[in-house]
Amino acid sequence: MKGIADVKGFLCGTGKGDIKNTFKPSNKKDILVIVSEEPATAAAVFTTNDFKAAPVKLSQKVIKEYRKVRGIVANSGNANACTGKRGMKDAEAMVKICQNLTGKSPFLVASTGVIGEFLPMDRIEKGIEKAVENLGKATSKEAARAIMTTDTFPKTAFFEGKGFTIGGIAKGAGMIDPAMATMLSFIATDVNIEKNLLEKALREANEVSFNAITVDGDMSTNDTAVILANGTSGKRITEENYDEFLDGLKEVMKSLAYQIVKDGEGATKVVRIKIIGARTKEEARKVARKIALSPLVKTAIFGCDPNWGRIIAAAGSAGVKLVEEKTELKIGNYLLFNKGIKADYNESKVHKYMKENDEIVIEVNLHLGSASFEYLTCDFSYEYVKINAEYRT
Repeated sequence: MKGIADVKGFLCGTGKGDIKNTFKPSNKKDILVIVSEEPATAAAVFTTNDFKAAPVKLSQKVIKEYRKVRGIVANSGNANACTGKRGMKDAEAMVKICQNLTGKSPFLVASTGVIGEFLPMDRIEKGIEKAVENLGKATSKEAARAIMTTDTFPKTAFFEGKGFTIGGIAKGAGMIDPAMATMLSFIATDVNIEKNLLEKALREANEVSFNAITVDGDMSTNDTAVILANGTSGKRITEENYDEFLDGLKEVMKSLAYQIVKDGEGATKVVRIKIIGARTKEEARKVARKIALSPLVKTAIFGCDPNWGRIIAAAGSAGVKLVEEKTELKIGNYLLFNKGIKADYNESKVHKYMKENDEIVIEVNLHLGSASFEYLTCDFSYEYVKINAEYRT
């Protein structure tokens, strides 16, 4: 499982801060430190939630003030969100501890977990010390595991281009409805690229990956996606070869986004919603997102019920002014709704398709233009309720 630790010039270390022991003692390593051996150009996107966690506020400040950074420190088990002045001081302390131990600065910081609890800084400091001591020893899989909360598997992705590499990790399974990124995602590349071009690439790749997924319609206070570029490959990215780099970045981020949806809390199916024939890309996105967010659609998918009425109703509520007599809907290769009326199809065959496949494709052709957009979501199962009912116990 290649990822961020496999990009030249980046070192990962993990440590145990026992952060969640207030609720349930665990042997899980919950501290991650990532260090770039060379100063790295940095770009990031953050949650648009009005209630931003302290580490988000601090990292936004660092990204704005510095063109290059030297690393990231992150923890799972506690979001350090809605924690006031103390929360900000604790986020600053995490950064300062890393900078003192490594002799490098500045650092970005990220947290994920329970909202409203103060960080156990005595234990976190010990965890950071251990992570720094282990720099270069943690694999990408181990790095991804350190930032997991309700995730059931670590998420990594890697791309090898002509003379450069891109590697990333992510965490996320619930509270996934980004309006920017995902829960947490850290990406590294060994290219040499200017900050404005790196920011452009991250925004473009984000729009078709992390910003095109939903699990439950709930946006986190801590969403953070960061990319660091340290230039150790000697490959320089300019406007001339920008698309080559962008394609690789999209591949990494789309892979991580897919893994998040696949690991949606209690999910049994990935749902790929394709809207075609829209007037504009934005209108296609609106329709796709409305279908992806519908609890009725998501529960029907869990039950393998080809209830196309729920999908059509969701699409029609997107505020896009659809034309009933033009709209077609397919589940898999089966046409269910054809220009205003129910199509002639075998319901048992559609049910079988939905039951036997882990990925369900829903395609809606609006017949209004040539624009399209694709959104990823998952089904809602009984397990989703159980996981979130027991999250703090």
